Amino acid sequence: MGPRVHPAAHVDASAKLADDVEVRAGAVIEAGVRVGSGTIVDVGTVLHAGTVVGARCRLGVYAVIGGRPMDTAFAGEPSGVLLEDDVEVREFATIHRATGEGAQTRVGARSLVMAYVHVSHNGDVGARCVLTNGVQLGGHVTIGDGAVLGAAGLVHQHCRIGRGAMFGAASGTNRDILPYVMARGAPARHFRLNRVGLLRRGVEGERYRALEQALRAFRRRDQETIDRLAADHEEVAIMRTFAGESRRGVARFLGER
Repeated sequence: MGPRVHPAAHVDASAKLADDVEVRAGAVIEAGVRVGSGTIVDVGTVLHAGTVVGARCRLGVYAVIGGRPMDTAFAGEPSGVLLEDDVEVREFATIHRATGEGAQTRVGARSLVMAYVHVSHNGDVGARCVLTNGVQLGGHVTIGDGAVLGAAGLVHQHCRIGRGAMFGAASGTNRDILPYVMARGAPARHFRLNRVGLLRRGVEGERYRALEQALRAFRRRDQETIDRLAADHEEVAIMRTFAGESRRGVARFLGER
C-alpha cells in the first residue's frame, strides 16, 4: 500500500520511505531522505536532505533533523544525520548535520531525545542514551552508551560524557565526565558512581567494588592502583582508557580546588 502521507505533508519524490511509514500533517521530508520501517514522522517535523532514519523511530512534533550546522567551517558540503533504530525525538528538538564531506551526526539505537534538546554538528550519541528536556550539546560532543543527561545540561564542544554516566540537571562541563560516574554542578564535578545504573546493567559484587576502588584512585591520581584494577576488571579498563584518551581533560571531583 505504501507509506501513509497526510495530504498536508510534503515528501520529495526522491525520498525513500518504507511501506509502513506514517507522515503526519505539516511534516516536510526533503530530497534523498531515507526513513525505515514503522517510523512515524509527527506533525510539523522537518527531515532535511542527508538524513537517514532507522526503523520504529518516532520523530516530533516539530522536530528539525538534518539542519545546516552552526559552524563557520561548514562550506555546504554533503553531510548528514543518522538516527539508528528505535530512536525517539520529542517536541522541538533539533539535530544538525555534520561538517565535513560525508560525515554524519549520529544518535544511537533506542535513545530518547526529549523536548528542546539540541545536538550540534558531528555529535555522536550512543545507544540507549537519555537526553532530558533542554540539554544542549556543542559540536563534536560524544555521549557514551547508556548515559543519562539531566534537564538543561550543557556540554562544551569536543567534550565527552562516558558510557553509563549520569550528568546532573542544570549542570555544565567543559571537560570530560568519566564512565559509570555521577557528576553535577557548573562546572560539573564527579562525586560518586552511578550505582543504580550499574546495578541495572548487572555490575555488582566484586565488579562494583573494583569500580569504587578505581574511582578513589582517580581522585588520588594513583595510577598504579588504576592499572592493577584494570588488568582484572573490564569496567575499570574502560574508565582508564577513556581518561587516557581525553583531549579536554577529565573533570575534577567534588571538593577539589
